[in-house]
Amino acid sequence: MTRENPDHNCPGCGTAQTSVPRYPWYFCQACLKLAEDEAGNRLEFSNAGMSGGLVWRYSDDKSWRDAGAVACLIKGRPVMVQEARFGGIVAEPLREGRFHDHGNLTDLRG
Repeated sequence: MTRENPDHNCPGCGTAQTSVPRYPWYFCQACLKLAEDEAGNRLEFSNAGMSGGLVWRYSDDKSWRDAGAVACLIKGRPVMVQEARFGGIVAEPLREGRFHDHGNLTDLRG
């Protein structure tokens, strides 16, 4: 999603990204792959199926778990991972006002 004149930079690594109004400060996919819990265990995320939904798992575990959203860490920074509106997964820095807006929140920050 990068382009020559980006409107946004990833808050994790600074990589140029295309601006998305619904997710104004999202992490790039490379940084999303660095998501971890408080103990440093790497996490993976996916859509539950064609109709959407968020699932997550530990990288060394094959068991997917349902979640409305996941609070975790990327490069030590608190983030919220959720299903994007039209599919896919998006991670943004955790902002207090949005923390309580999610049902079925899994908090892996410790």
